[in-house]
Amino acid sequence: MSARNRAAGFTLLELMVVLLIIGVMTSFAVLSIGGRTLSDRLDNESARLQQLFVLAQDQALFNRTELGFFTDEERYGFLVPDGEGGWQPHSRSGPLRVRSFSEPFRGVLFVEGQAVAPPDGDELEPSVLILSSGDMTPFRLEIRAPDDVGPAIIRGDALGRIARGEPETRQ
Repeated sequence: MSARNRAAGFTLLELMVVLLIIGVMTSFAVLSIGGRTLSDRLDNESARLQQLFVLAQDQALFNRTELGFFTDEERYGFLVPDGEGGWQPHSRSGPLRVRSFSEPFRGVLFVEGQAVAPPDGDELEPSVLILSSGDMTPFRLEIRAPDDVGPAIIRGDALGRIARGEPETRQ
C-alpha cells in the first residue's frame, strides 16, 4: 500500500475516539442544563417577586393609583380597586397578573409579625397596600421550599423599600 492511499481516510480507532469525545461533551451539556438545584430555583423565584414589587410600585406612582398584593400558599398577585369598594386582579395577562408559585414552593405573608390568613372563597382582598405616594404596608414574604432549603425572604417597609434577604436572627 502506498503512503498516498493511507493518508486518504480515518482509521477506525480515530473515529471511535472522536465519537467518545462527542459523547462525553453531550453528557456534560445535558447534565448542566437539567441540574439546577432547588436553592437556585428558589433564588430565581424570590428575585422575580422582588422585581414584580418594584414594578408595582412604579405603576402605582406613575398612574397615581393604589395597588394591593395578596397571596395564599399557592398563588399571588396584584390587585386594583374595582371602583365599587372592592378589589379585582390587576390584569389577566402581563407581569402583575395572578400567578402560581413555581412548584414545589409555597408563600407565607407576614404583616405586623403575624401570618396573613389566605383569602376566603373567590373574594380577593389585599394584605399589602402599595400607595401612589410610594408608601406601602410593611411586610415579610417567605417563599418556602420542602426539605432544608430556604426560605427566601422578601421584605417591604413603610417607605416602599423592597429587599431580599435571609431570615432575621433573634438574639
